[in-house]
Amino acid sequence: MGSTMSITYTDKIHNIAVNTFEITCYMFPLEEWELEDAEDMQKPDGTARSIVQFDGAAEGGMVIDASDHLLDAIAANMLGVEAATQEEKEGALCEIANIICGNTVPLFARDENICYIRPPRIAEPSENVEAIFKNMHHEKLQVLLDEGIADISIYYNSEEPG
Repeated sequence: MGSTMSITYTDKIHNIAVNTFEITCYMFPLEEWELEDAEDMQKPDGTARSIVQFDGAAEGGMVIDASDHLLDAIAANMLGVEAATQEEKEGALCEIANIICGNTVPLFARDENICYIRPPRIAEPSENVEAIFKNMHHEKLQVLLDEGIADISIYYNSEEPG
């Protein structure tokens, strides 16, 4: 009911993602007046996706799909280089995914139980991520940054009955 509604997982994850991009890559979310420009920005197309799986107190995974421009900028800003290699770009995307996922997982862990975060990896272009996480809850959000767009999907098993 309006303002009393609780903050959703996607809102919390969006905040975590934005903070991570700000602190780690010096990138900032688009201001409201800039959002019109986002329509002209390159969209993520699935060619650069990092997957981080987790299990333990909560089970699931996070997939971050970055636009090419964002991928270039993440690597350049994190490594302090003009032009990063493909390997460096993938490494930087995995690191971002790892940080965002690491800060997100506690949202799903009940009673301060431990979650184990698996090493991030780059998905194969043809890989069907949905199949890995079938029968899990799935939430999707988009982060619009001054350097590009990231699509983030979170998959999780909820321990709540029902």
